[in-house]
Amino acid sequence: MGNRKYDEIHCSVNEDPAAYVRCLSNASADKDKSIPFFTDRCNAEDEGAYISFNGQTHHVRREAQQPHRYVRYAGTYEGNGVVVRILPTRLIKRYVDESDPHDVRVRYAVDVFIQYGNETARIAAIYDDQR
Repeated sequence: MGNRKYDEIHCSVNEDPAAYVRCLSNASADKDKSIPFFTDRCNAEDEGAYISFNGQTHHVRREAQQPHRYVRYAGTYEGNGVVVRILPTRLIKRYVDESDPHDVRVRYAVDVFIQYGNETARIAAIYDDQR
């Protein structure tokens, strides 16, 4: 429950009490859920990506690409006063579709560095391209 105070801050943007409770329930670490906070939403790389923190979502665009064989989000993104750097650190699991050996998906440990204003945070995260 170490993230509870951050979950409460994130969910506090909900003025409706029921929405606040639902948000806390969805963010609860007790449920062993992942919380997607960085996405391109519809696999449309030309539209950029979105990062959510402190109850807000920011639109960012890739500025520099750090080619990585499996982690397609690897690189630097900027927008709305936010800079995001995603650095793959280690392979956790590799999935190969038996019917198509070229269909490889991964679960990768990544470090996500977020700079917003004068603050920089590092988040140890998981990149997972499973469907």
